[in-house]
Amino acid sequence: MGKYQLFKKPKLSYPMPFIKLFPSIITLLGLSIGVSSIRYALDSKWEIAVVCILIAVVVDGIDGRIARLLNATSSFGAELDSLCDFVNFGLSAALVTYLWLAPTQQQKLVSWISVLVFIICIAIRLARFNIGILNNEPSNKKKYFFVGVPAPVGALLCLMPVMLDFDILPIWNLQIRNYKLCINIYLLIVGFLMASRIPTFSIKNIVIRPQYIWICLLLFATIGVTLLIYPWYIIPAFALSYIISIPVSIVIARRIN
Repeated sequence: MGKYQLFKKPKLSYPMPFIKLFPSIITLLGLSIGVSSIRYALDSKWEIAVVCILIAVVVDGIDGRIARLLNATSSFGAELDSLCDFVNFGLSAALVTYLWLAPTQQQKLVSWISVLVFIICIAIRLARFNIGILNNEPSNKKKYFFVGVPAPVGALLCLMPVMLDFDILPIWNLQIRNYKLCINIYLLIVGFLMASRIPTFSIKNIVIRPQYIWICLLLFATIGVTLLIYPWYIIPAFALSYIISIPVSIVIARRIN
């Protein structure tokens, strides 16, 4: 056929070092662990289900950093990470909460609606982030604040009623699942906070003075040990502290502007 060949097989891809795929493999590992939470929730193994989401949160925090360290960042990796965030922190976290709440009520429609709204809100947030709308904030504000509640934090807030039911509330013989209407309203609020443009604190660029580094290291070590021993006390406490910090972040962000 020579130069008269009508169809030429396109070159679809180029050879790629395996190390470049490693961050995406980590991301998919996090996805597998996050989705496994649904399986454990179906078996009523609530603590394991929540731990799966917590591991997915940790993986989400390190896969991007690994990609930057290996100089393996790509549009594919970014899109994959966003899709995994939606599944782990939207679908999985919401379904775990719904399955945990479902046995205590006969009318499940209200809970299902609140879960759907939560999932829709996290989809809106991630879509907005993907198209770069969140990057249009002033540089000094963008440096110290997120726009809305980040997806991993939203998942932890979504699961807070479940975690409270493990150790804290049983001390006072409280059955939080009996307050299903309050939980449904709470889920709606968390969803709206994720989809909103409310500024929330970001600790990524906080600078610590040299004379205080040892104090911070000691503090984080203490928190880490306590977290391993009493996870269902510490994590809800952090979640509650985050909720309390939101009004403070709004005030400080306005002053910066």
